[in-house]
Amino acid sequence: MTVLTRARPDYDPLGIREGAFMIRPTEDEQAGYNSNVVGGLFDAKGSSELESSAGVTVNSDFSRNNIGISAGVTNDTYFDLPRFNQTSYNASIGGGLSLGRDTLNGSISYLNAYENPYDIGAFGQGTQTQLNTPLNFSDTDFRVSYDTTFGRFTITPNVDYQLIRFASGDFETYNDGFITSNLSGGALDQRLRDRNVLQGGFIGRYEFSPGRDVVVVVNGNYDHYSNNPPSNIGAVDNTGATALAGIDYQVNGLITVRALVGYQERFYNGNQYASQGAPIGEADITWNPTGLTTLRLAYSRTIEDATTDSVTGYTYDRFSGIVDHELYRNILLQGNVHVEKADYQGSNSTQTNYGAGAGATYLMNRNVQLSLSYDFTEQDSTGLGGGSFGRHEIFLHVKFGI
Repeated sequence: MTVLTRARPDYDPLGIREGAFMIRPTEDEQAGYNSNVVGGLFDAKGSSELESSAGVTVNSDFSRNNIGISAGVTNDTYFDLPRFNQTSYNASIGGGLSLGRDTLNGSISYLNAYENPYDIGAFGQGTQTQLNTPLNFSDTDFRVSYDTTFGRFTITPNVDYQLIRFASGDFETYNDGFITSNLSGGALDQRLRDRNVLQGGFIGRYEFSPGRDVVVVVNGNYDHYSNNPPSNIGAVDNTGATALAGIDYQVNGLITVRALVGYQERFYNGNQYASQGAPIGEADITWNPTGLTTLRLAYSRTIEDATTDSVTGYTYDRFSGIVDHELYRNILLQGNVHVEKADYQGSNSTQTNYGAGAGATYLMNRNVQLSLSYDFTEQDSTGLGGGSFGRHEIFLHVKFGI
């Protein structure tokens, strides 16, 4: 629990009570300026922007079992670059069923969103060919887990099945900074990235004292690419395994540490690709030096899927640092820094993002809050065409809740 996420009974929306369910609708408006919407190395352009979003959550408060539903939609309008306008939406339903001392959990979620040219891992970033418009994709996710407890030991077997689908995409080809051709439709069909991902494993947790646990995570996966051309069938399909171990440890009332280290390996069906393995892990430290300030440091390292069949994947490192401070009961401040790096297998290509930001939030009452934020990001690419670009974003945000 941090300064920004803790409950504030005087300012939190009350919600709408309907029998045993609590309904919480929200609506957000965010207006500002993005200095580099395109994010490319050759055609950086800025635009004023309006982001409008609305959502609702419905949660039960039954004495034993629980169920929750959520849905949301977000529309981004770029007044100076309308080809980047996009509307994303999501919906999910999930719940838990108490079975004696055990709990069966399940959920289904759907996300329809966009990959932007400046995202880490975006197709063609740093090359002579890059996205000309946001690339639409969807992710349908089915999850089941089962919590069972034996004294101080808890084990949670779980299964996750994802259906990931991409649109065809529109691209531009550059030469010495000038657009030389437009590619669309089947020219660079991103539906080759469509895949079904099956994951399963378990999480083991042993509590040796209250708030202090040893954690073990073991997971296996199978990725099947459903639309590879005949010449490439099975080439990037892969089977993998992940194992991590560490601690989830509350040092005292002020410091909480979660740290896991392990190894991840992928084996590809195609003979042209070597297996890919790397040490992975995650660490999260939350420190509350006072009741008014929170410092959080987080680091993670994983293996991610690549966006093109020229490489099989990349190791992804991310570090972030966030400091929150409650200046007054209804005025909250935040500062942040982040660094993320993608290191592509089978090439000398890398992408590195680093940035910083700051913001202030004013809680007017239970139903309205205002915030002002500024963020800066710089991306450097090597081996992908080289070069770098930066982006400045400043926004005024109004959030409404009931």
